[in-house]
Amino acid sequence: MVLEILVNPTKVRGRPWEMFFIGIVYSLVGVLLGYWVFKSHVSLVMVAFTAIAAIPFVHSAIKAEEGREVDRKNASVLIKYFGVLTMFTFLFLGFVVTFVSLFVLLPEQTVTQIFSTQVGAIGEVRSNVTGNFFSTVSTLAVILANNLKVLFFCLLFSVVYGAGAIFILSWNASVMGAAIGDAIRGKLLGNAGTALQIVSASLAGYFVHGIPEIIAYFAGGLAGGVLSVALVQEKFQSEGLKKAWKDCLNLTAFAALLLFFAGLIEVYISPTLL
Repeated sequence: MVLEILVNPTKVRGRPWEMFFIGIVYSLVGVLLGYWVFKSHVSLVMVAFTAIAAIPFVHSAIKAEEGREVDRKNASVLIKYFGVLTMFTFLFLGFVVTFVSLFVLLPEQTVTQIFSTQVGAIGEVRSNVTGNFFSTVSTLAVILANNLKVLFFCLLFSVVYGAGAIFILSWNASVMGAAIGDAIRGKLLGNAGTALQIVSASLAGYFVHGIPEIIAYFAGGLAGGVLSVALVQEKFQSEGLKKAWKDCLNLTAFAALLLFFAGLIEVYISPTLL
C-alpha cells in the first residue's frame, strides 16, 4: 500500500508519538478521498477510508510488539501491551485533531456536508441523556451502558475481523472531533474569550474523559486481536490458547474498569471544564 510505504510503520517502534502524525495523514487522506469520490456520503465513507488506511499499520504494529513477547513473558498484561496501547492512543489523537481542525476551519456548508452523520449522532446522544433522565446517577448509567456496548463491539469486531475494531475507533474519533469542533466554533463565533482559551477549554472538556475511554476501547480491540490470532494459530486446549484467553479477559476487565472511571469523569468533571 502506498501510504504504508510513505509512512513506514516499522520506524515507529520506540517512538510512539509518531503515530500522532500518521493519524493526521491517514484521516486527512480519508476525508479528501471521501469528499472527492463519494461526496454525498462523505461522513461515513471518510471513516471507512481512514480505517482502511490504518489497518495494515495496526497489523504491523501488533506484529512488531509480538516479537518482544519472549522478553516480557513474565510481565503483567498491561506492561506487555503498554507500547501498543500508547501507539494506538497517539493514532487516535491524530484522527481527532484532523477532524477538529476541518470542522473549525472549513466553511459552514462544507462542514455540514462532511460531518452530517456525526452531528446527528451527537444530537441523538445528547437527547437521550438530557431528555429522558434527570439525575446524574441515571446519566452515568446511560453513559456506562453506551460505552460498554462500544467496548463489546470493539472486542467482537477484533475477534471476527482481526483489526476490525479500528473502524469503530475511527468513527468515535470523527464524532469526538465534530463535538469538539462544534464547541470551539460556537464559542469563537460568540467571541467568548480568546481563541487559545476557547480551544484549550474545549479540548480539556472532552479529552479528560475521552482519552481514558479510547484507551479502554483500544484495550478491548487488542484483547479481541490477541484471542483471534490464538484461535487461528494455537491448538485447542494448548497453553498458548489458554494464555491468550487469560490476556483477553485481563485486558477486557481493565477496559471495563477504565470506562467506569471515564464515565465518572464525564458526568462530574467534564461539564465544569466546558
